[in-house]
Amino acid sequence: MKNVTVTMDEALLKRARIAAARDGKSLSRFVAEAVEQRVGRPLSQREALERFLAGPPLHVLDENGKAPTHDQMYADD
Repeated sequence: MKNVTVTMDEALLKRARIAAARDGKSLSRFVAEAVEQRVGRPLSQREALERFLAGPPLHVLDENGKAPTHDQMYADD
Protein backbone atom coordinates (compact mmCIF):
# COMPACT_ATOMS: atom_id res chain seq x y z
CA MET A 1 0.00 0.00 0.00
CA LYS A 2 1.09 3.53 -0.75
CA ASN A 3 0.37 6.65 1.26
CA VAL A 4 -1.25 9.54 -0.59
CA THR A 5 -1.79 13.14 0.46
CA VAL A 6 -5.21 14.48 -0.47
CA THR A 7 -6.19 18.14 -0.22
CA MET A 8 -9.84 19.02 0.30
CA ASP A 9 -12.06 21.72 1.69
CA GLU A 10 -12.56 21.68 5.49
CA ALA A 11 -16.31 21.23 5.13
CA LEU A 12 -15.85 18.27 2.79
CA LEU A 13 -13.32 16.72 5.14
CA LYS A 14 -15.76 17.04 8.03
CA ARG A 15 -18.54 15.36 6.02
CA ALA A 16 -16.16 12.61 4.92
CA ARG A 17 -15.08 11.94 8.51
CA ILE A 18 -18.70 11.75 9.64
CA ALA A 19 -19.64 9.42 6.77
CA ALA A 20 -16.62 7.19 7.48
CA ALA A 21 -17.50 7.01 11.18
CA ARG A 22 -21.12 6.24 10.33
CA ASP A 23 -19.90 3.33 8.17
CA GLY A 24 -17.51 2.19 10.93
CA LYS A 25 -14.46 2.79 8.72
CA SER A 26 -11.30 4.80 8.95
CA LEU A 27 -11.15 7.89 6.78
CA SER A 28 -8.37 6.23 4.79
CA ARG A 29 -10.49 3.13 4.05
CA PHE A 30 -13.52 5.32 3.27
CA VAL A 31 -11.60 7.41 0.73
CA ALA A 32 -9.94 4.34 -0.82
CA GLU A 33 -13.32 2.65 -1.32
CA ALA A 34 -14.79 5.84 -2.80
CA VAL A 35 -11.93 6.01 -5.31
CA GLU A 36 -12.31 2.32 -6.12
CA GLN A 37 -16.03 2.81 -6.80
CA ARG A 38 -15.17 5.68 -9.14
CA VAL A 39 -12.35 4.04 -11.11
CA GLY A 40 -13.22 0.40 -10.61
CA ARG A 41 -10.94 -2.42 -9.66
CA PRO A 42 -8.98 -4.77 -11.86
CA LEU A 43 -11.01 -7.75 -13.00
CA SER A 44 -9.80 -11.26 -12.39
CA GLN A 45 -9.36 -13.38 -15.50
CA ARG A 46 -12.55 -15.25 -14.65
CA GLU A 47 -14.54 -12.03 -14.14
CA ALA A 48 -13.30 -10.65 -17.45
CA LEU A 49 -14.26 -13.84 -19.28
CA GLU A 50 -17.71 -13.92 -17.67
CA ARG A 51 -18.28 -10.26 -18.58
CA PHE A 52 -17.19 -10.94 -22.16
CA LEU A 53 -19.43 -14.00 -22.49
CA ALA A 54 -22.40 -12.12 -21.04
CA GLY A 55 -21.99 -9.35 -23.60
CA PRO A 56 -23.80 -9.03 -26.90
CA PRO A 57 -23.46 -12.02 -29.21
CA LEU A 58 -21.01 -11.91 -32.09
CA HIS A 59 -22.99 -12.35 -35.30
CA VAL A 60 -20.63 -14.47 -37.37
CA LEU A 61 -23.06 -17.18 -38.50
CA ASP A 62 -24.86 -16.91 -41.81
CA GLU A 63 -28.62 -17.20 -42.30
CA ASN A 64 -28.31 -21.01 -42.20
CA GLY A 65 -26.44 -20.97 -38.89
CA LYS A 66 -23.10 -21.88 -40.47
CA ALA A 67 -19.82 -20.25 -39.60
CA PRO A 68 -17.65 -18.98 -42.46
CA THR A 69 -14.90 -21.25 -43.69
CA HIS A 70 -11.24 -20.36 -43.29
CA ASP A 71 -11.05 -19.43 -46.97
CA GLN A 72 -14.11 -17.17 -46.68
CA MET A 73 -12.71 -15.39 -43.63
CA TYR A 74 -9.34 -14.70 -45.22
CA ALA A 75 -10.41 -14.12 -48.81
CA ASP A 76 -9.01 -10.94 -50.37
CA ASP A 77 -11.95 -8.76 -51.30
